[in-house]
Amino acid sequence: MVRRLRRWTLSLSLKLSVCLIGSILIVFGLLGYLHIRLHERDLEELTFATAEGVADTIKNSTRYSMMRNQRDAVFNIIQTIAHEPGINKIRIYNEDGSIRYSTDALEVGTQVDKKAEACYACHAQEQPLTRLNRPDRVRIYQAASGERILGLISPIENSPDCAGAGCHFSPAQQKVLGVLDVTLSLEKADQMIAEGRSKIARGVVIAALVISGFFGALIWAMVYRPVRQLRAGTQHVARGELDYAIEVGSRDEIGELAGSFNHMTEELRRAKEEITEWTRKLEQRVEEKTAELKKAHQRMVKVERMASMGQLAAIVAHEINNPLAGILTYARLLRKKVGKPFENPESCAQVQSDLDLIASEAARCGEIVKGLLQFSRQGKRNYQANDLNQLVRESIRLIKHKVDLMCISTELALDETLVPVVCDAQEIRQALVAVLINACEAVQPNEGVIRIGTQLRPALDSVDIWVSDNGVGMDAETQKHIFEPFFTTKEHGKGVGLGLAAVSGIINQHSGEIEVESEPAKGTRITLRLPLTSEAATAGESTKAMAL
Repeated sequence: MVRRLRRWTLSLSLKLSVCLIGSILIVFGLLGYLHIRLHERDLEELTFATAEGVADTIKNSTRYSMMRNQRDAVFNIIQTIAHEPGINKIRIYNEDGSIRYSTDALEVGTQVDKKAEACYACHAQEQPLTRLNRPDRVRIYQAASGERILGLISPIENSPDCAGAGCHFSPAQQKVLGVLDVTLSLEKADQMIAEGRSKIARGVVIAALVISGFFGALIWAMVYRPVRQLRAGTQHVARGELDYAIEVGSRDEIGELAGSFNHMTEELRRAKEEITEWTRKLEQRVEEKTAELKKAHQRMVKVERMASMGQLAAIVAHEINNPLAGILTYARLLRKKVGKPFENPESCAQVQSDLDLIASEAARCGEIVKGLLQFSRQGKRNYQANDLNQLVRESIRLIKHKVDLMCISTELALDETLVPVVCDAQEIRQALVAVLINACEAVQPNEGVIRIGTQLRPALDSVDIWVSDNGVGMDAETQKHIFEPFFTTKEHGKGVGLGLAAVSGIINQHSGEIEVESEPAKGTRITLRLPLTSEAATAGESTKAMAL
């Protein structure tokens, strides 16, 4: 709910509506205020004109009676006019400020304060002014009852007709004989102003609300709804629905934007289809190349096995030659002895000893051939729990004759706490033989020392098989390339450069690692690190289970 409210408060349509409606309210508020002020001013002007008309009416109505000095008639006329609605009070006072007549009998004979606000406009100078503008002759004040009162002073001028009349005692040079003061109640005018103000305010509010609602509806139809459709379209596209299209309902900028959006989604959809097609083709090519690489790796391993077989064949030939020579010699001796009768029991025992020796040497030949056959056997990988120490011993036995011929000493440092490791015994034996042969070829005859060891690494959940020698070693540049196929530092005709490449492939197939430590003239140490449980073996078992 809070998230939706926050999104609504950040809406472009809301901001636009607030700005527009706020501007409308401000403009209508100012217009309403000016209209009310003009209305009040017009009503005040009308009231001023009414007061001035009442004063002129009084002067014109009483002029005839004044010319004949008929005071009672003048007072009756004034009293009659004073009873008209809206007239508060009428009074006349002379130039000295003495009130000669007033509709309020208590004021007759009293003196008017010339310093008051109503008189100050004329008497501010040494000689009073004879004529004043309307604003200077009008005053508005508040009575004790709380209502507003409008007062108007109108000078009673000394006209030539009046100066020549026998009833007057004022000289002709006297311009003003007295002042007529008329006060009107502004209660009705104030009521009209209040009603007018209320009506104008209601009209302004209603007009502002109507116009605001109209513009709000326009914003909703022309801005909010199209923008909401665009936002919904972007959300659909963000979810991957590139076939989503926005309805174009206008030809304005937003309509053009919607059309551009639809064109963009169409281009994105087409691009996605092309990318998907290229991805499919690329995956297919990757699978093809992966299959080719696997075949190449298998061929490389086969070539390495054949190369190792070639080297082992010479070793086996020398290894088998000695027991065969002994078998042949003892067979010839037995043949001579068989043709003669046994002279004593010692001769019979000698014959049996010779036969045991022939059987032992024949068994030795069988073991050598058996190891060679096992090394050369090809087939599917067979991941089983194997004793790595035993694999190390078997690998050393396969190269023993080469070690003996070169007078190289070997040292074993086998960890007897090793647990069985799941691996392909044949491939690990092949990798060890390749590393051992390289070690033999790297050392000097009669001086070489090869150390082979195993170590359990519980922290890494793995087992290390390491082979070190005191041979020529390698520099850093050579170490970068030793696992590349066909890279070799041996003389031409003595190696094809596939030994360590095949070792790297075998260890990678077992999800293992190879570490190489070497320095020129100081020797080399190669560590084959195998996990206790091979991921390749686990994948193979899962595949077999699925097939079953």
